[in-house]
Amino acid sequence: MYGEQRGAAVCDYDEDGRVDLVVTQNGADTKLYKNFGARPGLRVRLSGPPGNPKGIGTTLRLVSGAITGPAREVHAGSGYWSQDSTVQVLALPERPTQLQVRWPGGKSFSAAIPKKAREIQVDVEGTVKLVKSE
Repeated sequence: MYGEQRGAAVCDYDEDGRVDLVVTQNGADTKLYKNFGARPGLRVRLSGPPGNPKGIGTTLRLVSGAITGPAREVHAGSGYWSQDSTVQVLALPERPTQLQVRWPGGKSFSAAIPKKAREIQVDVEGTVKLVKSE
């Protein structure tokens, strides 16, 4: 990559559970850097209320036994001409069993993660739908 970077976004472009990077530059081609090396994580897709269908502002944490992963907040933008995906990719050293969710209005719950889940969808009521499994 050379030149002046203008925008960047992280997303799981190929839906393999690994976060990829897209970078735009002045005077150069847009670059897609596909992540081949990382261990795949759990893709979490939110289904929010009518005024916030993508769950912007929601905080997510994975739990595996006594280990609680770092908090991840869903954002609407990430910089100059940039927007990250609202589908979050979360990872822990062990297989996660619970997902802690805190919606912007303060509603919080923990939801069980289906075994062998690769992608789940969670709604504001705490219902978990298996989207993709191993």
